[in-house]
Amino acid sequence: MTPGAPWRRRTHRLVHLLFAVALGTFVYSPLRTVAVAVLVVQLLVFPGLLLSGILLWKGPRIRQWYRDR
Repeated sequence: MTPGAPWRRRTHRLVHLLFAVALGTFVYSPLRTVAVAVLVVQLLVFPGLLLSGILLWKGPRIRQWYRDR
């Protein structure tokens, strides 16, 4: 059984918001001076935010293309 489109979109939106909160916390806190935190943001948070944003934006089109091939 596969999850429906509303559930999938809600989950993607939640993940996107969590990445955005993590990035906002990093930018507006003293964490930006900690080298490990900078590395985590550069390697995990920002790419995750970018990927989740693209999935929210173009996800239905990508799934449609994949289904129609």
